[in-house]
Amino acid sequence: MNKRLKKKNIFLILGILMLVVIGYLLPVPAALEHAAVQAGSTGKTALRVLAVTVLAVCWWSGAVFPDWLTAIAMLTLWTLLGGFPFSTVFGSFAGTSTWIIFGAFCLATAISKTGLFKRLSWFLLQVFPPTFQGQTLAMIVIGLICSPLIPSATAKALLGVSIAMGLADTMEYAADSKGRYGMFFAAWAGFGLSAPIFVSGSVYGYTLMGVLPEDCGIDWGKWALAMIPWTIVVFVSLYVIIRFFFKPVDTVALSKEYAREQYRKLGKLEGKELQTAIVLCATVVLWTLESRIGVNASVSGMIAAFFCFALGILEPKEIYTAPNWNLVVFVGGVLSLGSIFSKVGIDLWVQEVLNPLFGRVSSTILVCVLIAVITILVRFLLAAHSAAIIVMMAIFAPVAATIGLSPFVIGMIIYTSGMCWFVPYQNVVFTTSITCTEGKVKYKKTLLFCVIYEIISMAACLISLPYWKMLGV
Repeated sequence: MNKRLKKKNIFLILGILMLVVIGYLLPVPAALEHAAVQAGSTGKTALRVLAVTVLAVCWWSGAVFPDWLTAIAMLTLWTLLGGFPFSTVFGSFAGTSTWIIFGAFCLATAISKTGLFKRLSWFLLQVFPPTFQGQTLAMIVIGLICSPLIPSATAKALLGVSIAMGLADTMEYAADSKGRYGMFFAAWAGFGLSAPIFVSGSVYGYTLMGVLPEDCGIDWGKWALAMIPWTIVVFVSLYVIIRFFFKPVDTVALSKEYAREQYRKLGKLEGKELQTAIVLCATVVLWTLESRIGVNASVSGMIAAFFCFALGILEPKEIYTAPNWNLVVFVGGVLSLGSIFSKVGIDLWVQEVLNPLFGRVSSTILVCVLIAVITILVRFLLAAHSAAIIVMMAIFAPVAATIGLSPFVIGMIIYTSGMCWFVPYQNVVFTTSITCTEGKVKYKKTLLFCVIYEIISMAACLISLPYWKMLGV
């Protein structure tokens, strides 16, 4: 029996044991019983909901089944063991977060299929100086510009790293050299780490949006506005570090003609690619003006999906592949955590348990650091970033008022700190991206950059606190 199968079997059995012990053998804590009665439920039901959730966490941690299948199992067990109506448990699939993912991924597929993303990248590369400093800056800036356009972090990172490695080859940076790592980190920063800046930067943004309170007043535009200080601190700092610590000893200037030639090879912007560009621009405008015109972002996403198929940019058969159905089902499933917890009083119970703990911590800065550290530790257990965000929000959102932080601020600390890649399974996007280097960049040698990112990101969140308070987020 190989190690992976052994691990799966251990977590499979562990999950089932935890379900039985917590749900049927342990007595209901008095505090949980009280919280459940307040919510109009019973302690027994609340404990079984908690037991099913622990089972799901065990299965996610051990990758026993695909993440989406475990989410379906969790919902089904809540229905069977908790006695909830099917429409209540599976009601999150009718929510906006689930369907904005559908629309956004249809648009992302159209952008990738027509080559629009690649055209934009090569067009912008012509603007920057053909030096190490210029091209690393180009990778970061282009990644930031492209960040809100495609919610698939993997697609963006793969393209960015592929272009960066091509530039590194042209500039004659040896494998495992400073220059090679500099180009890689610049691409990863711009095309990967930029995801939290926009709600449409990745599926994790939509996940976080789905668990925020409806009255928090966050839309596409306000999210982007709120992330301005974080963006400046993180990416200016990362660029300075890349420029001065990864600058190659011997550098070869890249000819500007190289970028122009790559752009010319793409031909004219016409046909399906032009249609995609128009749909993309219109969708971004609708997302930006969401609160002013009253059109929900999910509706804008569905409009974009409609035109992608109606104009023939996507073929009808691509309805099976364009949306990432695994993610749609997974996110739709885990988004039910918050609503089910509130129906049985688990949120009130968590609040009662954590309030005394955080009541002893008078420093908001220390609370923020604790949340970030706990998130990183949780990411060693939960490989799925979306699951980590939702589980952490279910724990910390109820005590937001007590610790003096809004749900958005807590969510953003969880989101940004959860981008780590200390071990390969923590960040599938990063692990996939490094394969584009064909062994010329070593995984172990990227871990210091992960530590640097986490420190800078945490500092950026702390610097943003007064600004976020001023914005009312």
